[in-house]
This record gives sequence, structure tokens and C-alpha cells, in this order.
Amino acid sequence: MSRARLEGRLVDARGNLIGGVRVSEKGGRWSGDIDLGGTASSIVSLFTRFEEMVNGQMFSFLDEMEAEIRQLGVRLLTTEGTSLPVDDLQIYPAERVVSFRTP
Repeated sequence: MSRARLEGRLVDARGNLIGGVRVSEKGGRWSGDIDLGGTASSIVSLFTRFEEMVNGQMFSFLDEMEAEIRQLGVRLLTTEGTSLPVDDLQIYPAERVVSFRTP
């Protein structure tokens, strides 16, 4: 299923909202804007730490952080009703930017 643009919501394995997204696909990666309104503070905090690690080039800590993100079991629920598993999720709260892959 190849599309140029998708809109929907990222949710964790329990169905908790991570954020509303509008993304475009390029080179096998989806990227675009994320709305973190209504997102639990613990999730925002997780991705704020991720953003700080990336911006501070603390790459030795990224494996542990990425494992913590994978444990969320994130899925994209599209506005069309499709549910897609999400991999390699990166959210940058300060910029309201998201990117990920779908298998």
C-alpha cells in the first residue's frame, strides 16, 4: 500500500494517544507534523529526552532510548481506518516533527 500522504493518530499498544500526524512518504520513511495536544506528559518527556540526546549527539545512549520507544508498541491509525505498525519512530517535540517507517 503506497501513498503520498497519510493523516491519522499514533497510539501506543494500549490505545493511548501519542499524537495526531500529517505525514508524507519519501524513500520508505514517513515524515511530517505531529500535534502533541492531549498526549500524556510521560510520552512527551520520553521524546523530549530523545530529542535532547540526538541534538546533543549522545549517540551512545540512543540504543537504550530506542528500545524504550519500541516497547510502546506504536501504531498509526489512519483517517481511512487502517491500522499500521510503526517502526523507527522519532518525535521531536520542540519542533513538532515526526518520522517513522511502516513495514
